[in-house]
Amino acid sequence: MNLLNYSGLKRLIPFIILLIYFGCTKTQDVDLNKKKHDFPSRTLIDAHIIYKDSGRIVLNLRSPLIEEYAMIDSPYTKFPKGLEMNFYNNKNIDSPGYLRANWGWMSEIKGWYEGRGDVVVISEKGDTLKTQKLFWNKQRRKIFTQDTVYIVSKEGDSIQANNGLEAKDDLSEYMLFNNSGIKFYEEEEN
Repeated sequence: MNLLNYSGLKRLIPFIILLIYFGCTKTQDVDLNKKKHDFPSRTLIDAHIIYKDSGRIVLNLRSPLIEEYAMIDSPYTKFPKGLEMNFYNNKNIDSPGYLRANWGWMSEIKGWYEGRGDVVVISEKGDTLKTQKLFWNKQRRKIFTQDTVYIVSKEGDSIQANNGLEAKDDLSEYMLFNNSGIKFYEEEEN
């Protein structure tokens, strides 16, 4: 009978060691009153969104991933895998504007938008803007950046601004900082 008790005790030794180990370790204090706010309230995968106003297409957005953060004081939407968008400011549906970025962020409440990484904007009249970071203030209808900007007009003129630009959002007017470029013109025969 002594052997049986010894054999049963041998089987229980690993469990007793684990019980002693977990009984002696300090548990972490977790504050259950702190709410985690950094998770999206809605996630869209392979999204294709068409926004219409009065039956007219205003926006055609495509993105591999859209994360909406609506459960916080200042809600925002993030495009961590980039976005492509056609936008229609004029009635002419044949020549939309175009925007592409590797990463995007927007706050519709603040009217503030940001694109990063190989940002390309093509205006409805065909002018192209390229930069690494671009901001848009919707209320003021202005775009701006402090990064190097390249603008190529529909006619082929090119301008480089080393310290960024401030422009109307349709690229009809812009102010370049520390710029250089090439302007093509035709010579008149005398």
